[in-house]
Amino acid sequence: MNNISDSFSNWENQNITLAAVVQCAALVYELAFTGKADQRNLISSINPIFVLNPGSFNDVYPNVEQLTLGLNTVQKIFANNRTRKNAEIIRYTLGMLTLRQRLKSSSRMQSIVRESLEPMTPLHPLENDRENMSREDLELLKQDRTFRQLSNIYRETISTISFRIQVAGKVEYLKNENIANRIRGLLFAGIRSAVLWHQLKGRRWQLLFYRKRIQETAGAIRQKLLIAV
Repeated sequence: MNNISDSFSNWENQNITLAAVVQCAALVYELAFTGKADQRNLISSINPIFVLNPGSFNDVYPNVEQLTLGLNTVQKIFANNRTRKNAEIIRYTLGMLTLRQRLKSSSRMQSIVRESLEPMTPLHPLENDRENMSREDLELLKQDRTFRQLSNIYRETISTISFRIQVAGKVEYLKNENIANRIRGLLFAGIRSAVLWHQLKGRRWQLLFYRKRIQETAGAIRQKLLIAV
C-alpha cells in the first residue's frame, strides 16, 4: 500500500507522531513483560531516529499503517481504558515527552546525539526465510549491534539527565542485555518522535483538554488507512 500521509492535516500528523511515541511505549511494555515484540512494529518505531534531515513528514514515517499499534493504543488510553498495561504505557509516554524537553535545553547533548547517530543506518525486518538463514542471521546480528549502539548512546546522554524512566517488568527480561538494549533504543526513538510532535505544535496540555478529539482522530486515521488498502 502506498503511504497516504500527504492527505493528512497538520493536526492528524501531530497525532501520528504522538502515536509513534505511544507505540514505542507499548513495545517497551511488551518487551519488559514478555521478552518479545513484533518485528515490523519494532523496526517502524526505531527507524525514525535515523532520519536526521527529513525533507518531509513522509521521510520520517514512510508507512503510517505500521503505526497501527500506536494509533490503537492511543484510542484505548484516551478512552480511559484503565488497566495496568495502559497506566505503564501512559507513564512511559509522559516520561519520553519530559526527556524531550530536557534534551532540548542542552545543545551540547543534542550535538553528541546527532553526531553519534549520523553513521548509523535504518534496520530491516527479519523475513523468516528458511532458505536464506544466513542472510537472516546477518540481519539479526546487525539488529543486535544497532540496538547495542543505541543503548550506549542513550546511556551516555539521556541517562545522564536527572529525570529517569523506570521500566517495570519481569527481572529475567530486564536483565537480558539484548532486551534491555531494545528497551533503551525504543525510549530513544520515542524521544525522537516526541521532538517532531512538539515541532508540529503538540503540547502536553492538549493530552488533558483534547482527550476525546485525540481519541477520535486516531480512529479517523486508522479508518483512512483501511480505506486506502
